[in-house]
Amino acid sequence: MLGKNSDGEVFLSSSDAPLVGLVKEVVYLEDGEYGWAKNQEITLLKNLIPQHLDFKPLTQDKLSAQKDGFRYFMEKEIYEQSLVVGETLMGRIKDNSVVLDELSTLDISHINAIKICACGTSYHAALCASYMFERLAKMQCTVEVASEFRYKEPLLDKQTLFIVISQSGETADTLEALKMAKNGGMLTLAICNVDNSTIVRTADMTILTRAGIEKGVASTKAFATQIITLWLLSLFVGEQKKVIDAAVLHNEIAALLRIPLALKVHEPTHEKIRRLSKRYLHGHGFFFIGRDLFYPLALEGALKLKEISYLHAEGYPAGEMKHGPIALADSELFTIALMPKTLLYDKMKSNVEELSARDSTLLVISPEVFELADDFIKTNAHNHPMGEFFEMMLITQLLALEISVRLGNDVDMPRNLAKSVTVE
Repeated sequence: MLGKNSDGEVFLSSSDAPLVGLVKEVVYLEDGEYGWAKNQEITLLKNLIPQHLDFKPLTQDKLSAQKDGFRYFMEKEIYEQSLVVGETLMGRIKDNSVVLDELSTLDISHINAIKICACGTSYHAALCASYMFERLAKMQCTVEVASEFRYKEPLLDKQTLFIVISQSGETADTLEALKMAKNGGMLTLAICNVDNSTIVRTADMTILTRAGIEKGVASTKAFATQIITLWLLSLFVGEQKKVIDAAVLHNEIAALLRIPLALKVHEPTHEKIRRLSKRYLHGHGFFFIGRDLFYPLALEGALKLKEISYLHAEGYPAGEMKHGPIALADSELFTIALMPKTLLYDKMKSNVEELSARDSTLLVISPEVFELADDFIKTNAHNHPMGEFFEMMLITQLLALEISVRLGNDVDMPRNLAKSVTVE
C-alpha cells in the first residue's frame, strides 16, 4: 500500500501496522499496478494506463502502536486477548443464536464439505476448526497447507466451501490458493484481521476477526480471535444446516461467552511461569503433546517457542509418541503436556505416564494435579473443553515469552521472520 501525510511525505508498506501514526490515508495496490513517488506526487499505472488514486482512511489505533508499560508488544498482545475476543463476539450472538451479517447472502444448501487453506499459526487455527465443523456442523472438513495445495493439482469441487485464513490478508501462498479456488468456481470465504487487504478484496465473503493491530511477529491475539471466529462459523453452519441440537447450541454459546474471562492473565500464574522458565533453557528439545483439539494447540505452542526462543520444539498427538518419537525421551527432553479434564483425560494420562517412565522431564498443564510431573501449572476447572483450550493457550504463549526473555532474544522481532509473508 501507499500512504501520504499532510507534510507531503509518501510511505510504502506491505501492511497497515507500520503506518499507524505516520499517515492518515492509504491506497491499496492491485496486482499489476506500479508507479513512482516524486516531489510530493504519486503516479500509478497499470498496463501503461494512469490509475485513479483512491485514498481511504487508515484505521488510527495509536494505542496498538505503543507498549503501554509492557516489556514487549507480544506481552501486551497476550494480555489483550481477553478484550479482543470480546470484540470478536460483539453483535454476533443474539437470542441464543449465531448471527454473522457478513454471510447474509450465503446459501449453504448446496455446500456439502469445507476445505480450509492457511499457513503457520493460521494453519493451526484451521486444524482446530476441522474438529469443530465435523463435531458441531456435521460437515466434512479438510485442511491444507497453502504452499502445498498450490502445487498438488487439487480437485476443486464447487460443492465445497473454500475458506482461507490469514492475519495480514497478504500471505502470498494463501492468496494464490484462494485465486485457484475462485478460478475453479468454488465459493470462497476469508477469515482475516485486516480490512481492505488483498485476500479480503479477492474472496467472495469475509469475516473479520477484529483483533486490532498485532505488532509482535509471533502471532497471539490473532490466533485467539481466529479460533473464536471459526467456532462461531461452525455453529452458524450447523444452524443453517439444521443439524445442531438446541441444547448443544445453548451450551456452546454459553461457553463462548465465558472465554473472555478464561483469557484474563492472572499475575501469580505469570510469575510462576517466569520462575519456571529458567529450568528450560537447555536440553535437546521440547515436545508439546495433546489430543483432539489440544493437538493443534500443541503444534501452536511449539511454534511459538521455536519462533522466539530459537530452541527446537515439536507439537505431537500424544497417542503417536510411542510410534517413534518416544525414542528421544530422556531427562534432557522437555515434554509440555496439555491435559484437559474435559477431553480424553485418562488417555492423555496414560501417554504422559509412558514418557515419565522413560525419564522425560515433564511440565504438565492441567486442572488435575499430576504426581509424576516435574513441574505443574494448575489451570481452573471448566465445564467445556474450549475454556481449558484458551487458558492453556495463554500459558504456552507466556512460557515461550519468558524462556525467550531469559535467553536475551528480541521477542517482538525474531530473527529471519517477517510479520507479513508476502513472497513464496
